[in-house]
Amino acid sequence: MKPLLASVSRLIDTLHLRPNRTQWVRFGVSLALAVLFWGWVTELQDPRTEKIIGGIAIEVGALPDTLQVVTALPAVNVTIEGAESQVEPVSQPDVSVMADLSGVDGPGEYQIPLSANVPNGSDYSIEPGEVSIQVDERVSENFPLRPLYTNTSDQTRTVSDIAPDPSQVTITGPVSAVERVAEVILPVTVDRQTESFEDTYMPFAVDGEGQRISEVEILPDAILTQVEVQTQGKAVSVIPTVTGVPAEGFSVQQRRALPDTIVVDGPEEILDELLFVNTEPVDVTDANQSISMEVGLADLPEGVTVLEPSESVIEVRLAIEDISASSQTLTGLPVEPVGLESGLGAAFEPGSVSIQVSAPVDILQAMGPEDISIWVDLTGLGPGTYRIMPDVTVPQGASWQTAEALQIDVTIEASTVSSPEPSTPAASPPP
Repeated sequence: MKPLLASVSRLIDTLHLRPNRTQWVRFGVSLALAVLFWGWVTELQDPRTEKIIGGIAIEVGALPDTLQVVTALPAVNVTIEGAESQVEPVSQPDVSVMADLSGVDGPGEYQIPLSANVPNGSDYSIEPGEVSIQVDERVSENFPLRPLYTNTSDQTRTVSDIAPDPSQVTITGPVSAVERVAEVILPVTVDRQTESFEDTYMPFAVDGEGQRISEVEILPDAILTQVEVQTQGKAVSVIPTVTGVPAEGFSVQQRRALPDTIVVDGPEEILDELLFVNTEPVDVTDANQSISMEVGLADLPEGVTVLEPSESVIEVRLAIEDISASSQTLTGLPVEPVGLESGLGAAFEPGSVSIQVSAPVDILQAMGPEDISIWVDLTGLGPGTYRIMPDVTVPQGASWQTAEALQIDVTIEASTVSSPEPSTPAASPPP
C-alpha cells in the first residue's frame, strides 16, 4: 500500500496538479474503498486461521557449568494464527519452544517465561506460558566400582577374579542426587563362558537401599573387565542300564539318557580313568510300549561326586517296538513296461508311484529300492491310450498296499526310431 501512495504523490507532482479540498476528499474516499476491497478479496482467497501444535518439548537455555536443572519439564502446546496458506503447512518439527535461563544465577526455584520460534513470523500463544524450574548445584565425585557377579546353580564354574579397568568412575549430577549415591555397581555375567575372558559392562549407581539413581551421569559409561573363570570336574558319558525282556514280539530298539553326559568331581587319579557311569537299571520285563523313567546313577567310584545335574537324576527313554511286523512307505518308485512290441514307445501317467510295504523289521531293514518292481504288461497292445493296473513285486515275507487304487494311464505311440531290445527279459514279468 505504501508504494501505491508514493506513486500517486509522484504523479501529482509531475503533472503540477493542485487539487482542491473536494478533490482531496474524493481521492481519500476512493483510496479507502480500494484498501477495503483489497482486504476483502485477500480474506476470501487466503482467510486467517489458527492451528494447535501439541506436545512440544521445552529447550533449556545455557547454564553455568556449576548449575543444573533438576525439574522434569512438561511438553507444551503452541497455537499459531495467520493466513491459512502459511499456517496449515506448519508441523511439530517446525516449532521450537525455549526457556530463557539467562537470569538464573544460583540454586533455587524460578518461574521462567517461554518463547517460541514459528515459521513465517506468524502470531502465536503458548500454553502454559511459563514453567517453574528447580535449579541445583552440579557436582562431581569419584566412586570405586563394586563388581557384582551372581552365582548360578552351575557348580562346574567359579569366578575367581574380576578386574575392571578403570576401577573407579566419576559421578556427575545435581548435588541432591550425588549425595544419595551409596555405591556404583558393575554387573558381570558369565553366560556360557568356560574360560577366562574380557568383556565390557555398564555400571550403575544405587542408593543405600539398592535403588538405581538415574539422575546422575557416570563416566566412563562402559568398563572393560577381565573375568577369571575356573572350571571344575570332568564330563563323562551316561549309559542307560536295561534289565528284563520285553513282551513277545517286542524289542528295545533305542535307549537314551537325558542328559547323556554329566560332570563329576573327585580325586584326579580316579577321574583320569573314569570314562562313563551307568544308570540304575530300568526293568522292561513284558513291556509292550516305550518307557520313560527317572533313575539315579549306579556304582559311582568312592570319593566321586556329581556336580551337574545337581540332583543326580537321569531320565532314561527306551523305545520298545513291535518287531513281528512293521511298515515303511516307499515313494518315487519307477513304472517299467513289459511286453512292448518293437517300434512302439510308451508313456506313463503317473511315471512313478508310492506304496507301503509291511514286513518284519529285519526284512525292512535289509530291503532296498532295487528289491521292489512296479511293472505293466503291454503284451499285444498297439498304439492308443489304456488304463492298466500295474503289478508289484516285493521281497518274500513282505506285503504291500496303497492309500488308493493303483492305476496307470499308458499312451502307446509308434516310435520313429526302432527301440533297442531291452537288456532284461520283457516277455514275462519279473520273478
